Amino acid sequence: MSDHTVHRLPRPQGLTASLTIGALVHVLAALVYGGLSLLRLEGCDRADGLAAGWALAVLLDLLLGGVLLAGALRRTNGNRWAVLAGWALTLVPFGVLVRIVMLYIANLPSGCA
Repeated sequence: MSDHTVHRLPRPQGLTASLTIGALVHVLAALVYGGLSLLRLEGCDRADGLAAGWALAVLLDLLLGGVLLAGALRRTNGNRWAVLAGWALTLVPFGVLVRIVMLYIANLPSGCA
């Protein structure tokens, strides 16, 4: 008799999978911000358009990240610490990027000069 079972590759779990998924969510948010900043949503004040695009990108990042994190925590088999550590490690470069962008937006001149 032959074995007709399908051998599937194991689904990535743990620290590496969380790092990858978390980084992809942050990259998606950065792409949304880049796309919105190219649209020039501002009127007279350039900082308003950039701040609105940044707010939408961060909102997308938090909502999508929260849903994916909840799903990852639900699928783990005792590796919750690895999932949480992976997501926490992806927040470090994201936090640095948030600080840089917020300083840039705060230093833009205002008005229609």
